[in-house]
Amino acid sequence: MISRSTVNNKSYQTTGSEDAINLRALLVKYADYWQLFLVSFIIALIGVIIYKKYVQPSYDIVATLEIQDISDKSPAEKTSLVDFQQLDQVNAPRVVENEMEILRSNQIIKQVVDYFQLWADYKLKGGMIKDPDLYGNSPIKMNLLNHTTPILPRKLQFQLVDANTYALIDDDSNSGKHHFGEMITDKIGSWTITANNNLKKYIGSVIEIKVNDPDLTVLNYQSALKVEAEQKPATVINISITDKNIKRGQDFINYLIYFYKQNEVAEKNKIAKSTLQFIDDRLDSLSGQLNHAENKIEGYRSQNELTDVNAQSQMYLQQIQANGEKLNDIGIQLSIINKLDEYLNQSSNNNSSVPSTLGITDQHLVELVQKLSDVQLEKNRLLATLPEKNPAFDPLNSQISALKTAIKDNIKSIKSSLLTTQNSLQGFKSTVQSSIKNVPVQEHQLAGMGRQQSNKETLYKYLLQQREQIALTYASSTSNVRLVDAAHILPLKASKKYIPFGAAFLFALIFPVGFIYGKDVVKNAVNNRKEIERHTGIPVLSEFSYVNLTSPIVFNEKTNKDSFILIEQFRHLRSRLTLLQPESASGTATLITSSVANEGKSFISSNLAISLANASKKTVLLEVDIYKPNISKTFGLTTSPGLTNYLKGKVSLQKIIQKCDQYPNLSIISSGDFIDDFSELLDQEQFQMLVEELKAEYDYVLFDTPPVHSISDALSLARYCDNTLYVVRYDQTSRSLLPFIQKLHTEELLPKMNIIFNGLAGGRDSEGLRYENYYKNSQVY
Repeated sequence: MISRSTVNNKSYQTTGSEDAINLRALLVKYADYWQLFLVSFIIALIGVIIYKKYVQPSYDIVATLEIQDISDKSPAEKTSLVDFQQLDQVNAPRVVENEMEILRSNQIIKQVVDYFQLWADYKLKGGMIKDPDLYGNSPIKMNLLNHTTPILPRKLQFQLVDANTYALIDDDSNSGKHHFGEMITDKIGSWTITANNNLKKYIGSVIEIKVNDPDLTVLNYQSALKVEAEQKPATVINISITDKNIKRGQDFINYLIYFYKQNEVAEKNKIAKSTLQFIDDRLDSLSGQLNHAENKIEGYRSQNELTDVNAQSQMYLQQIQANGEKLNDIGIQLSIINKLDEYLNQSSNNNSSVPSTLGITDQHLVELVQKLSDVQLEKNRLLATLPEKNPAFDPLNSQISALKTAIKDNIKSIKSSLLTTQNSLQGFKSTVQSSIKNVPVQEHQLAGMGRQQSNKETLYKYLLQQREQIALTYASSTSNVRLVDAAHILPLKASKKYIPFGAAFLFALIFPVGFIYGKDVVKNAVNNRKEIERHTGIPVLSEFSYVNLTSPIVFNEKTNKDSFILIEQFRHLRSRLTLLQPESASGTATLITSSVANEGKSFISSNLAISLANASKKTVLLEVDIYKPNISKTFGLTTSPGLTNYLKGKVSLQKIIQKCDQYPNLSIISSGDFIDDFSELLDQEQFQMLVEELKAEYDYVLFDTPPVHSISDALSLARYCDNTLYVVRYDQTSRSLLPFIQKLHTEELLPKMNIIFNGLAGGRDSEGLRYENYYKNSQVY
């Protein structure tokens, strides 16, 4: 037979197995939130579908190079440059690792970034899910004239108004309309916007340009670029980058290779240039010596007036003949001009014909004379019908007078020019005639000086030939890098295809778990039996499920099938309480309390009392909580007269004991009228006598007390009680109260403490096990 006095231990110790994580309870706990998991999975699945449809994946773009070794070339391919100066630096064998570092160098990547302006991202605003990328197809282009360092990432929006104007949509002073090509200065620096050929089809659209720091963009591409060599001794290099825009990635790699090859050729040309510079310096020295020899011959010829007589004589004759023809032509023009001048100066020739201008080369003068002739003919025609003094002749006379004045001025200028030319030709004629007499005749004395000049000229021609040969060879120099495969995309790996689904699955799990865990952390409430026992050292005597009932008395809800669980749990508590009863002739006094309000102590007290009464145990329930007298409300009794009235000596004990007709073995003592010195009454001898009298008459005396964390009444009652049922409510009692409960137990402030774990959700115990439904379909009478 089990000893009743050994059920409760002063210190409750948990075993190692009890400290282990109960996976079943954990899974059951999360299973209660299956709706949240389902919604999370649906949202994640929708997110994956949207992602796969609208988010562009990142593609691996790869190109392959072969580094050719110049030492493997045939002798015919080696230029005379090597023979001339042994320039082994140009054609030295290449180290693949060095070429890989050059390909990754900041300088070459910067050339590509600047060429394609990769520091600027162009997007067309207005996309449903994502704004389309306009790389390579943007209607506008941003040109940085100078910029600040560093440039903070900034987004600028431009609305294309027409073919010449755009509107800058920004919050700074440059907002408004601007013309393409207009310089703008702001936080970025100085820049302009120019239009591309496809501008017309984007009129009215809004283009967004995200400007990044060019130096930072170079570093980003440098870190993203992968340059890897095949296994030695192969000289093949794989260049790859990952980019969402296929064309941008291909352009970057292709032009990276292009600029790499251009730099290689430039380096070759640099070395060739130094060689050519050496030859040029030697040619300059020989040129000076050759010029000295030629100047010596020239000085000798000039000093002795030596020349080719026949050639010079023939030239002089031709010059004199041409000079004579020009003098004759000028004489004819002067004669015609003189006649025209005489005509204009005569006053009696108003009606005579104008002299001919044949031979005059000045077209303006010819036109003026022709106009004068036409006007004179018109006047003569009118004179045949009208008298000379007729007013109709006035306009004609004015016109004739003006034309004559203009002709005179023009004649004066032309005549002066012709006379000057005539004098110049006369002087040239005299000079040529004098030069014929000075032809040198001693050319045979130049033979010695000619031989010295010839030697230096031969050496000069040799060096010049070598120079041209080297220059021709390296003017067409090519790179020693062979492009095996141009930039191309690789098929998406299977792992990348399923990564979004894996991420969605993880999200669908992590979000609900995180939400539930965060909710528990924020709420900081007790939700595990082992947690209570581990932190307080007090055993959990009984557990009670949460069932939504219309009445706080479980035994009144027998028609509700869900109430069977609670009824059996109260019967189980009744059995455990019987084991806690000391072996004595008198009844057992049990204190029922909790830490704070709303943890269900009155619910436990009422239904435990009914369960004991149903077992033919005389039971009395005292409503000691005068601040919230819930027991009276539960049983529909009056609160006065009650306990406080009795302790004040106003009524007898029989007056405050109320019988329950439905439960013959149950008696209730209500709280009575509210008084402010109730705690002092509990310390009086009269209350002790009351407890002893009740224990003598009843099998069980139950005290429903106020929460012990707020009111000290339970501590005053503790010395009169045999054991304590301390109520902790699932998901409501704060974990911060567990040290307080442990202190009560350690300091023995309450007798023989046992925990009642109340309000478990889901029809399961704290281990995650579902309560037996054996009686659920039974009929209760």
